[in-house]
Amino acid sequence: MTSDKILSAARELFEEKGFDLTSVREIAARAGVNVALINYHFGSKENLLFTTMETSMDTTRMKLSDINSSNQTPEEKLKQVTALYVNKIFTNCKFYHFIHREFANTTRTELVEGFTKILNRNTNELRKFLEDGQKKKVFRKEADLELVMATMSGIIYQTTHALFSKRYRRPDEDDDAFRTRIEKYLYELLLKYLKK
Repeated sequence: MTSDKILSAARELFEEKGFDLTSVREIAARAGVNVALINYHFGSKENLLFTTMETSMDTTRMKLSDINSSNQTPEEKLKQVTALYVNKIFTNCKFYHFIHREFANTTRTELVEGFTKILNRNTNELRKFLEDGQKKKVFRKEADLELVMATMSGIIYQTTHALFSKRYRRPDEDDDAFRTRIEKYLYELLLKYLKK
């Protein structure tokens, strides 16, 4: 329970202020705990950040694994994966934009390496379903899987960013309609590229 309160407070503050501007004392104050408990549970602010990120990414990876192990067709899996990513990032925009900001600071090699390690686990799970579609000869063998994943990330990042998303919304389009449009577009775009 205490560790959950700390994680929740840390995530909120990281999203609001960024990693560097968030102090362990602020996290403790927001969580209503003693600073010593943060050190006891996590050891450092960096470990707290990695745990926050791993918690979020693990949930996605488990869902990807479930999709991979299902008996659905590659097209159905693509539809589910697209919906999973669009909905997850729409629901957690601030967190994902925080991660993007932290990735941009390449001077902190330990953080970047830690982020990359965590993200690679999800990337590998995502790659499995794409490669399975190729093995089943539903997706083109020569399809560039790295750019498929980059396309997913790029479109979702642009359309969920507080500043950029305004460019892509239709007049009077609410969040649900915009999310549905992105999900449909991304699925159709990737399917058209991947299909034989």
